[in-house]
This record gives sequence, C-alpha cells and structure tokens, in this order.
Amino acid sequence: MILGIRNRLTLAFLLLSLMILFVISFILLNLLERYYLTHEEESLERSGFLAAEMMVTYLKENADPVTVSALAENFSRQLNARVLVLNNEGTVVGDSVRVGGLLGSLLDRPEVTLALSGDKGLNVQYSELSEQWVMQMAVPVKSNGEIRGAIFLSSSLRHVYNTLEAVKSFLFFSTLAVIVLVGATGVLLAERLARPIKVLIEAVHRMSEGDLEQQIKVSSKDEIGLLAEQFNLMASRLAEMHQRQRRFVSDVSHELRTPLTSLSLCVKTLKDYPMDPEEQREFLEDMDQEIKRLANLLEDLLALTKTEEKILRRKAVDLKPLLEEVMLRNMDRAQRQGIQLFKIIPDNLPQVLINAEEIKRVLYNLLDNAIKYTPEGGWIQVEAREEEKQIRVIVKDTGCGIPEEALPHVFERFYRVDKARSRELGGTGLGLAICREIIEKHGGMMEVSSTLGEGSAFSFTLPLAEGKGKAEEL
Repeated sequence: MILGIRNRLTLAFLLLSLMILFVISFILLNLLERYYLTHEEESLERSGFLAAEMMVTYLKENADPVTVSALAENFSRQLNARVLVLNNEGTVVGDSVRVGGLLGSLLDRPEVTLALSGDKGLNVQYSELSEQWVMQMAVPVKSNGEIRGAIFLSSSLRHVYNTLEAVKSFLFFSTLAVIVLVGATGVLLAERLARPIKVLIEAVHRMSEGDLEQQIKVSSKDEIGLLAEQFNLMASRLAEMHQRQRRFVSDVSHELRTPLTSLSLCVKTLKDYPMDPEEQREFLEDMDQEIKRLANLLEDLLALTKTEEKILRRKAVDLKPLLEEVMLRNMDRAQRQGIQLFKIIPDNLPQVLINAEEIKRVLYNLLDNAIKYTPEGGWIQVEAREEEKQIRVIVKDTGCGIPEEALPHVFERFYRVDKARSRELGGTGLGLAICREIIEKHGGMMEVSSTLGEGSAFSFTLPLAEGKGKAEEL
C-alpha cells in the first residue's frame, strides 16, 4: 500500500510536470512561429513594394525582358528571394532565375490575381520541388492609380523552421531534464510523505495484535503530524480503557467471589451437618442476604452498562417538584434513623433540560448514601441554586466524612472508603460511578467535598432548558 501511494504520488508529479511543459512548449512554439512568419511577411512586403516602385518605369507595353530580369536578379540577391516581374496580364516579363526561369510564362496563381486586382496576395506552402517551406507574396505595381503589373516574391522559410527545430530540441532536452529532476524530487517527497504513514500502519498492526502501548513520534505540524497526534491520543485512550476494563473485570470477579463463597459455605454446611430448624433458618437468612447482595450488584452493573450505552431522552423539567418528590420518599427512612431533612430550593428556579427518571436515580443514590453514613441526630440538606447557564444541586450531610486521600477515587467503580462497613450496609461500590455517568451524559459535572468526622457535600450541575417543552436526544 505504501509503495502504491509513493508510486502514485511520483506518477502524479511526473504527469503534472509533463502536462505543464507540453502546454508551455506548444504555446511557445506557436508564438515563435507566428512571430517569425509575421516578421518575414513584413520584411517581404516592404521589399516587394520597394521593388514595385522601382519597376514601374520599366513596365511599358514593350518591356525589355533582359533589363527587367537584370533588375529582378539584383533584387533577388539583396532579398535572398526569387523575384518575378509580371505585366498587367500576368505574364512574366522578368525573372531573377536566368536559366530554367519562367520568363514569358503566364503565372496563374491566387496571389497574382489579388495583386493585379490591387490587393496584396500571400501564401505559405511546402514546396515539393525544393523540399522546404516557402512564403510567396505578390504586390501590385501602380502608376497614377493604374495597375501596370505585379511583383511576385518567393522566399525560403528554411531559416525560420531551422530555428523552430532548434527550439524544439532545446525544449525536448529541457523536458527530459525536468522529468528526471521532478521524478527524483517526487520520489523523495513521496517517500517523505509515505514514511510516517508506514510507521502509522505498523503501529496499528501492533495494536491489532494486542500491544496497545503505541506512540508515534510527531515530526511535523502538517496534516500527517495532526494524524499522528490523534493516533497517539487514541492509543492512549485505548490503553487506558483496556486497563480500566481489566480492572473492572477483576473488581467484578472479586465482588462476585465474596457472596458466592459465602453461599457455597452455607450450602455445604447445610448439606454436611445436622442442624435444628432455628440454626437452619439462620443459615437460610444469611444465604438470602448474600443473594440480595448479588442481585443488587448485578442490577447496578446492568444500570451502569445501560447508562454508558443508551441515549437519554431529555426535555425541559421543573426541578423543584422533582427534588421535593425524592426528598419526600426518603423522609420516613431519615426520621426513623433520627435524621432531619432540610431543603433550600427557590420558587423561581428555571427549568432544566434533563431525563427526569435518571436525575431521580442520582438524587436517590446521593440521599441513600447520606442517610447510611449520617448518625442519629444529624441532618441532611438539599440545596439548588442557579449559576451561569446551569443549575447546581448540592446534597450536604453531617455524616462521618471522607478522608482527603480518598476523595479523588470516590467516583471510581467498586471503590469503597470503608469496605467492611460498605458491605455491611449493602453497598456495591457502583452507586457514585453510575451517578457520575448520568450527570456527564447530561453535559454536567459531579463534585465532592468532605471533612473527616464532620460531613460531606456532593454536588452536580445540570444545563438550563432554552424553551419549555423542548425535547432532545443525548
């Protein structure tokens, strides 16, 4: 593939250069030919009219062919052209060629006809006799407005076409030199362009074989350099995702192993040892608790996967009733544990663009955690306030708090600050990770602040709705 790209680039350079050189050569040769022929025509015309002025006195009814031919021969030497002098009937009365000339012949040519009618006649043709291109011109010989005859000139164009042939040779060899130069330059440039692509393909190949730790050296700032930068970014993200996936599988395996081990021990004990009904009931209750833990874990895993993949249907929603509904459903539980619930939610809170059920899930989770970790006599406060183009919701408690070193990790999957207590309270370690996924799907951000022994504050932002009733897929 790389060789194909290199060859195609080189061929493209060569074809483009050939086309440009061909067009330039064609135009240049045509311009030169036109210039030389025009110059030859003007020179021949001046000489013809000059000869006509000098011959007018010799073209009488009985013109002396010897005298006229001698004058024609003299003009021929000066002009380097054949000169014929004709009377008003088109008969040759003077020829610069003495031997084998046309003296006394009737010259029936279109140029002569035009000259005898008072105009200039011109023709360029290839002479089979002399095997060369010639320019032939006839001009009238006038006296007092009366046409006495014509001067016919035939000039060789050999020097013109010899010059054009020399120019053609020069252009041909120049083209060969340019092709060699462009070809060499094209190969070098194509190789330079293809080399980083080859490196990229090799890196992609290694990634396809499982080696995700690939980085390409960025040596330019052009499109290929940008491609290399994007590849490095993609490779880094893939490696990070792979590590997260492996860690996730490891964590899931670990989380599943504990309840499965407990269930296995309970079943084995029930099978191998005789027990009275009360003891059997205790073991069955333990098994029921482990099964619930497994069900909760699988439910959270399924919810997390769906949150990552599904499209959220959003619409403009009044946030205050939603917050109050979630707080009301958790009120009895909080009161049973001796915890007070407060709210700071203004009445004029603008609408937000959200999926209501998903945001309820976030609030339930945050309130559930706050109630779990807030001791009797504590309080929980739900606050909502408008910020620039967004609403911030804060769930604050007076619970046990989170150590400072644990704060950066609380939204990670399966992370628990106090693993033993979390399992005792039925936590799976996925709740906050699910919350963060939902909020980020909405285009918001989730944050936490906490002081150990004093309490924690979890907050998230939601985008404002531009118009009521507006629905949007995210």
